[in-house]
Amino acid sequence: MTTLGAAVATGFYSLEAAGQTLDSLTLITEDYPPFNFEKNGRRQGIAVDLLMEMLDLSGSKRSREDIRIWPWARGYETALKEKDIVLFSTTRTEPRENLFKWVGPIMPSRIVLVAKKKNGIQLDSVEELGRAGYRIGVVREDVGEKLLDKVDRVRDKVVLLNSGISVAKMLQAGRIDMWAYDIQVAMWNLKELGYDPAEYEEVFTLAETHSYYFALSKKTDDKFVFMLQSALDQIKAKGRFNEIVARYRKS
Repeated sequence: MTTLGAAVATGFYSLEAAGQTLDSLTLITEDYPPFNFEKNGRRQGIAVDLLMEMLDLSGSKRSREDIRIWPWARGYETALKEKDIVLFSTTRTEPRENLFKWVGPIMPSRIVLVAKKKNGIQLDSVEELGRAGYRIGVVREDVGEKLLDKVDRVRDKVVLLNSGISVAKMLQAGRIDMWAYDIQVAMWNLKELGYDPAEYEEVFTLAETHSYYFALSKKTDDKFVFMLQSALDQIKAKGRFNEIVARYRKS
């Protein structure tokens, strides 16, 4: 068995064995709390803290300041075209499966339609969206947009924006009827903006079978993928992953 094969089989792969460095990776994320965001000038969140521990465990010198916080569509397109990109947190779906290499999972995702309770919106099926003509806010290239792409007569009612914060503001102002997004992230954003999350509700679940991952561009060396996955597995085995998650659930 080759050195690489042996490393994969045992679930551990060191930088010394690779003879390379993870410091060549470009780290890209978006404002997507509680998974990844910036507050008081500090990059933080479940996925940020996790990635920093993964890199540290692997001998990397990268810091939080090395993480680029970009609009999701820009980061997504960059990860599709360039090599050695780590894009997170990325929902791993079937259409995306062969577009990236994957490290994870981080946590499950649940993509829903959020609306104001006072509007009394009720949906028994996603097909009703097209018939009712609801205006739905999404973030460009986000999984919410991709899920709605499949629904007849919905595309022309979808409002594309660059960030969750922008969508939340439009929902609060009544300029859209619903927001297709991860429920945790949607509620976090509403609260951060000073809106009362209790005034909002889930009206329909679009998907709950996917999880968030670190997506690496296809041209990234498999050695880096194996290294990061090994570090993540070690962190989970030691119980550190649950500690990181608990940190943000208390916030």
